[in-house]
Amino acid sequence: MKQKLVRMSSLDGLELPGLLYTPDKNTNKIVIHVHGLNGNFYENRFLDYLAQTYTDKNYAFLTFNNRGKDYITEMQKGNEAIIIGGSLEKFIDCILDIDGVVNWAKEKGYNEITLEGHSYGCNKVLYYYAKKKDSSIKNIVLLGPCDIPSECTKSLSPEEYQVAKEESTRLVQENKEDELINFSIMANGKIRAGTYYYDFLPGGENDFLRYREGAESKSSILNSIEIPVIIIFGDEDECVLTENIDTVKTYLENNIKNHSVNIIKGTDHYFTNKYTELCKIIDDNVQ
Repeated sequence: MKQKLVRMSSLDGLELPGLLYTPDKNTNKIVIHVHGLNGNFYENRFLDYLAQTYTDKNYAFLTFNNRGKDYITEMQKGNEAIIIGGSLEKFIDCILDIDGVVNWAKEKGYNEITLEGHSYGCNKVLYYYAKKKDSSIKNIVLLGPCDIPSECTKSLSPEEYQVAKEESTRLVQENKEDELINFSIMANGKIRAGTYYYDFLPGGENDFLRYREGAESKSSILNSIEIPVIIIFGDEDECVLTENIDTVKTYLENNIKNHSVNIIKGTDHYFTNKYTELCKIIDDNVQ
C-alpha cells in the first residue's frame, strides 16, 4: 500500500486536501470517505485500518477534508483564505464538495466508486447519490448514520433548544442568517443562524434519517436508492441511538432496498477498540 497527499477542489473552488491510499496493483476501484460534522480526513483512528482493508481488496481509498472540517476553520480558495467549518457550512453545499472529488477520481481513472460516510458524512453521501444517481457509484457504506434533529434535541437542554430555535428563526426571517447564535454542542459554543435553522431543525434537506418517527415510517430519499448500502454502527453509539436499537435497525431495513445492517457489540460512534470487527464486516460485504 502506498499513500500520497492530494489536493482537489470543490465545484466552487475550495481546496480539499486529502490522503490517497493505493494498492500495489493498478485498480479502477476507489472508496471515497466523507468525514462527519467538525471532522477531518485524518482524525478517526479507524481510517488507518479501513485503508489497509480496502487496499488489500485492491481498492484505492481516499479520505479528504470537506467544508464541514473542524468547528470554524480556514480553507483555501485560490490564493484566498475562506472562513468555513461545521459551525458555518450549508448542508446542501456537500454536493459541491463530493462532486469535485468524484470528478477528480474519474479523471484519475477510477470508474467504480464506493461512497463511504461517517456520522454527518452519511447524510451527505446519501443526499449526493439521491440527487446525482451517478452510474459510476456502485456501493454506499454508512458508518454511524444519524437522525440529526433528534441527536440535537437529546444533546441540548429543552431551554437551550427553544432559544436556539427562536433565535435562528428570527435571524433567518430578518435576512441575517450569517449571524452566530449560542450552540453548546460546538466547541466554540456558536453556530451560524442559517446553518442551525436549515440543517439542525426538523424538515431540512438533510432530515431524511428519521428514526424519531418510528420503525415503520418512510423516507423518500432512502427509498430511491437501489445500489447496495452497507450500514455499520455500534450498540453503544451515542449519536445513532437516539431511539432504541431495534427501532433504528428496522427503520433502516424498511427504507433501504438493498441493505446490509451490521451492529458491532461493545463500541461507540468511533468504533473504539473494535477496528478489527469493523474491517471484517467491510471485508465480508464489499466485493
